[in-house]
Amino acid sequence: MRKIFLAITILGLFSATKAQQLHFMSQYLQHNPMYNPAAAGFSEKNMIGVSYRNMWSSFPGNPTTSMVYGDFELKKMTSGISTYLYRDQTGPTSRTGVQVGYSYHIKARNEKSRFGIGLELRGLQYAIDKSKLTDLGNDPVLGGAESKFAFDAGAGVYWTNKKLSVGAAVSQLIESKIALADVSNSTLSGKLYRHYNFTANYKFNTGDDIYIIPNAMVRVIENSPSEYDFGAQVNYQNKIWWGLNWRVHQLWSIQAGLKILQRVRATYSYDYYNAPIGVFAGNSGAHEIGVQFDLKKK
Repeated sequence: MRKIFLAITILGLFSATKAQQLHFMSQYLQHNPMYNPAAAGFSEKNMIGVSYRNMWSSFPGNPTTSMVYGDFELKKMTSGISTYLYRDQTGPTSRTGVQVGYSYHIKARNEKSRFGIGLELRGLQYAIDKSKLTDLGNDPVLGGAESKFAFDAGAGVYWTNKKLSVGAAVSQLIESKIALADVSNSTLSGKLYRHYNFTANYKFNTGDDIYIIPNAMVRVIENSPSEYDFGAQVNYQNKIWWGLNWRVHQLWSIQAGLKILQRVRATYSYDYYNAPIGVFAGNSGAHEIGVQFDLKKK
């Protein structure tokens, strides 16, 4: 069982053949700039935050993700900037990265709509703790490097009129080469594959400062099945919100957020995975928590 688990871990994270290489947060409405650099600064909040995600806790070495991030509007420069520092850990493997996004904002004459053009730079360190690997015989991983570092970039576009928001972006545009081991006679290349993200949401005002926000996100990844997320959020005066999301053939996500202080918000989500993932994970699902701090006075 240990060999099987380690093989899945290494192949899933480092062979870059048929797997999503970048981490994902279920509360994607809270992290627009993470998926699209053109969305940087559009929240107009100037905030910093922390997030933590824990998946399938019944598994030893289960996946966890930690993030520290910021999103800032630069009004005098009609632009925005976002930063993300994250660590993704699964068993003996880890990915530590930093990404910086910049968006130039173009306002319409009526100033009701804005268009953003964004670029991002990303640094990634892939690592493996060989002390946690045993009984693998002559596996090439044991003779390879313990870590590899790579740079990559991305680009995107984003448009909003404060009701409808749509965006499209691509990450790992350069597709930098990265491999922890040189596997002879292998037909697969160790590199970063492009991830294409498409998002859309619309804010319906039902009165009394209550908004219903249907949303969707599509991720198209080279050499991997595409992923489709659909959901709806109910937001009351930006003080409390709750939502339900569905990732096709994978999971249901229940989400909530609360303004606990004038400039502090807390968020939580629980993901329930469909069979067979839910069965293998002992129905342990995934928990995601976050705290955001507003820096701009209202």
